Amino acid sequence: MVRTSSHIASCVLAAALLSGCHVTIQSSDSPAEATPPPAKTTTKTASKPRTRKPAKPDPEPERRKLPKWRLPASNAPTITAKTVFGSGETAAFRGLVYVIPENSKKLPSFDNRLPFAKLYTDRFEVKTQEFSGGFPGALLQNEWFAIRFEGEFKVPSDGVFQFRVTSDDGANLYIDDKLVVANDGVHTAKSADGEVRLSEGTHRLQLDYFQAERGQVALSVLMGQKDKLEPLVGSR
Repeated sequence: MVRTSSHIASCVLAAALLSGCHVTIQSSDSPAEATPPPAKTTTKTASKPRTRKPAKPDPEPERRKLPKWRLPASNAPTITAKTVFGSGETAAFRGLVYVIPENSKKLPSFDNRLPFAKLYTDRFEVKTQEFSGGFPGALLQNEWFAIRFEGEFKVPSDGVFQFRVTSDDGANLYIDDKLVVANDGVHTAKSADGEVRLSEGTHRLQLDYFQAERGQVALSVLMGQKDKLEPLVGSR
């Protein structure tokens, strides 16, 4: 007779019950509990600290501090001799000179124009006179040209200041990018006035001027208070 494990277990259980014993039998047919695999331990590798590359030194730190109008004009030669509008020696106001279309009746747009010369001056005191000789070292341009002067000047105290521009032909004066005196157009020497409230300190000046047909020129700028006007002098 073949006795199976379940048959033997039944016999043992019956004998235990008759004897009053408590028996716990684990069947070999029941599946064993799965033992969970050991937890994986990961070892963290310390990350290397990032090192920042040192910033490259600015090759031209002083150049970047300059306002745009003080940067060198693209390939415009400095005049080599003195003219009524200025000279080649550095001064408070820099003037860039441009050729303008013939028969111009007013100041041109200076955008996208290339200057053919640059010059410098500390003040504007061109009295009415014939202009000849052009701009030495650049072009002998005696007519159909325009000049944009830019620079700074100082105001001694807060207040309302008057400005007077006399020109032949047209000229416009801007203070801190605001049009203060408009004297544009083709005309003989004539004056125009304007005023603006300014605070004590340094202010920016832009003076646009053009000459039409060959002949006489004039360009002066006066500044003051209560009709006590004197030549405007730039500050370096």
